[in-house]
Amino acid sequence: MTLFDNIKQLYQSELFGELKQLVSVVLTLCDNNTEAELLSPSQKYQCLVYLGDSLLQLAEYKKSEFMYRKALVFKKTINKTKGKCGTVMDITSDVEVKCRLYNCLTKMDQDKEALNVLESINSKQRNSKVNSALAKLYLKDGRDRSAITCYKEVVREHPMALEAINGLLSLGMKSADVEALVMNSLPHGTNYDWLTIWIKGHSYLAAKEYPSAVSTLKLMESKLNIKDCVPIISAIGEARFYDGNYHQAMLLFQRVRALDPFYMKNLDLYAYILAREKKFNELQGLAHELIAISETVPESWIALGYSSLICPSRTRDKLTRALYFGVKAFNFKPKLVEALLLKGSTLVELKKTQDAIFHFQEVVRLAPHRFEAYQGLINCYMITRRNKDAISWCGRAMRTLGNSARTFTLSASVLAKDPNTITKAKLYLERSMRLDPNYVEAVYITAEILMQEKAYQQGIDILKKQLSFQSKSTARLHQLLGDFLAQVGSYANALVQYHSALEIDPNCSRAKKGIERVEKQNVDLETDTDAEDMRGSDNDIEFEGSDVDSTWSEAELN
Repeated sequence: MTLFDNIKQLYQSELFGELKQLVSVVLTLCDNNTEAELLSPSQKYQCLVYLGDSLLQLAEYKKSEFMYRKALVFKKTINKTKGKCGTVMDITSDVEVKCRLYNCLTKMDQDKEALNVLESINSKQRNSKVNSALAKLYLKDGRDRSAITCYKEVVREHPMALEAINGLLSLGMKSADVEALVMNSLPHGTNYDWLTIWIKGHSYLAAKEYPSAVSTLKLMESKLNIKDCVPIISAIGEARFYDGNYHQAMLLFQRVRALDPFYMKNLDLYAYILAREKKFNELQGLAHELIAISETVPESWIALGYSSLICPSRTRDKLTRALYFGVKAFNFKPKLVEALLLKGSTLVELKKTQDAIFHFQEVVRLAPHRFEAYQGLINCYMITRRNKDAISWCGRAMRTLGNSARTFTLSASVLAKDPNTITKAKLYLERSMRLDPNYVEAVYITAEILMQEKAYQQGIDILKKQLSFQSKSTARLHQLLGDFLAQVGSYANALVQYHSALEIDPNCSRAKKGIERVEKQNVDLETDTDAEDMRGSDNDIEFEGSDVDSTWSEAELN
């Protein structure tokens, strides 16, 4: 067995640490003993490639880059002096070395250098691996047309490359054009009904036509009997989320977790829902499980960030950690909308409202279809008393997202703060509840307005009606009903509602305060009654009763 055979055997056995030591010694011997040819030029070139591969596997990226570049230069030299340095089967091709160099550079976040390396490959020599990598780099660089060209080449070579197909759809290519490209590349007479539906469903998702995306992707389960397919369920959950149906999205993501605990895509959306619903225990469990699976994907850090953000024992240190986790996620995937939303929400809690505004505006720029960005931005303007800016952004949200229960309610939440526009707010809330009777955010704001107007019975009727047809009641609905019942003197029923709220959310502070107020009110009433009885008796003992002002106030309830 020759010296090179020993090196090759170590490489094939993936003993990269051993290979690193041996090749370093052998290359030094070759350099110092030019008369004795220990390795042929082609073998020396291959040793440089093997060393680069070993260093890449050992995460020594900078040195790996150096070895790959050295190998490419050396091959050019021997090609000029001795012709070809072996057959294609004998040594690693230039194209393959450049692909590995690309991997090395992306590990070091040197995307510009990685792009230059791949673009140096002649277009006729570019395979699907090169084109796929180029497409991703072009997307990061904002060169959408170049990315489309590369994705098309991938699909022509591999017509069932679903990620490339999805890339074309997300870049605005029409469903019919993508379908034609795919079908023309497949053998004639082949039945791929599922693929046609998959393309159509994802085209609706890319076009922000979420109800159509849901109904189309569901056909794969109902018509084609493709049940419990995790990527499809996740895509339906994504469409539900973007359409504002958070509860249905949550159920779908929970189904994904049950079917495949290691599936990561869209779990940052799931983490957002859990944070929104204040489900701290579930969110904390999700975060710990995801970080145990992988520390190199943003979903894990997003979940950790929201877990710190809604922690019941929240301190400034916890908020700082949440911000750090958001930065960590953003570093893994720049322009990640979920990381920006997490950072924006955390900055609001840290009282850094202007910084939060910048983050939410960036989300609107990157993803104008995201309702959560408008909601966060308008909340910031309301905090800083910039009501005109808030109203302006409400209008922009309605123009961009269309008239929906969410956009009407968002506008109403701003208009309700001004007595001069409260009538318009009520009109928007009525429209919202007509469009979606189950949208509880509209009910919350309606209840707050009715509380201000002291229309207690009307508030009770609306809240009872909402609780009667809600598939899953919320803590806040019960808490609000408890507030209204207490205002009309139905203290026993109010306590029932407050306890129901605490069963759903044990950390519901408003329900806890409501119980305290009701109990204090009952004590005060009993004290007043005892005082009246004592003053009206023939007993000579004098008792000076005290009038206790009602502890209920609109400020506390709102």
